[in-house]
Order: sequence, then structure tokens, then C-alpha cells
Amino acid sequence: MSDLSIHSIAGFCNEKALWKLLVDLSSKLLDEPSNTRKVITPEMVIIDGEDFRLKNENSQNQSTEFYPPEGIENSGSEGLVWSLAALVCYASSGHYVFGGRGGSYQRSHPKVELPTLKKEHSALAALVKKSLCYTPSQRISLSNLHSAAVKGLESNEQTSRVKRMNESSEVTSSTDMMDDAWPDKMG
Repeated sequence: MSDLSIHSIAGFCNEKALWKLLVDLSSKLLDEPSNTRKVITPEMVIIDGEDFRLKNENSQNQSTEFYPPEGIENSGSEGLVWSLAALVCYASSGHYVFGGRGGSYQRSHPKVELPTLKKEHSALAALVKKSLCYTPSQRISLSNLHSAAVKGLESNEQTSRVKRMNESSEVTSSTDMMDDAWPDKMG
């Protein structure tokens, strides 16, 4: 089986899967030397069994939908936090933040209302809002984001069922969806 991308599951993730996404990716980013990555996009993320991984290479075809308001040239770990939150919004809803214009829209409209997640994801939604702040210094730090994500994942009691889209964007058969327990089991 080939690795799946975030595009394969966008719009079909439950809260547990979203916490797992944040835990896995923030952990990887904390382990990397600083300034290795400036932004995280769906093209950089693959789903490997039960885990989310970052591709080793930094994709040249980056989606500007995930660029923070300050751009990637002036971005540090605060920009990574912003792009992770935008990625969570995308994985949750299947829609890009700010109508697909990402941080550039937020830069030209700094008081724009931040995207919200489903009302049942209240702790996750609050964390995403802290991560999507317009001003980098007001965003939660990457290490605090990771700590909050670990606590969120540990306290989440959902099973991790999600419907998956295959790479050609066709819904898998209902029998396949019944057998998929994700991220607990994905085969």
C-alpha cells in the first residue's frame, strides 16, 4: 500500500485523529534543527500506518494557503505553529483557512475572525485559535503546542474512525471504511 497524504483524509478526521496529527508533527518539528522548515503543507505530510510523518525533503511545490501572515522569509517556529493550525483546520473540514488565501488574507485583514472547528472540539478549537493569531508573538510556542496536543490526545476517548478518500479522491467502499480504524490501525 502506498502512503496516504493529508489530502486523502481532509474533511473526514475526528478529534482524536486531529490531536494525533498535532502530536506527531510537532514532535518531529521539535526534534529538527531550527530553521530546517519554514512552513508545513499537506504535500509534506504522509500517513504511515498509525502515524503522521514529515517527508525528509522540503517540498518545492509549497501551498501558499499554509504560509503564515508574516510570510515564510521572516518566519520562525511561530510560522510553523501557524501552518500546523491551518493544517488541522484543513484536515478537519477539508477547506483551506481564509478561503484558500492563508496568511496573506490575514495580513491584509488582521482583525478577520479566525476559523473555528466543530463545536464538540472545544479544547482543540481553542488551541487552533491561539496558533492562528495574527501577531507571531501572541501565538502559542511550538513546545507548548506539543504539550497541549499530548494532553488532548491522552484525554480523548474517541475511537479513531475516519472515512478515507483514496488518492484519486474517490470514496472507498463502505466495507473498506468499516474495516479502517484510524490512526489505531490503517492497513
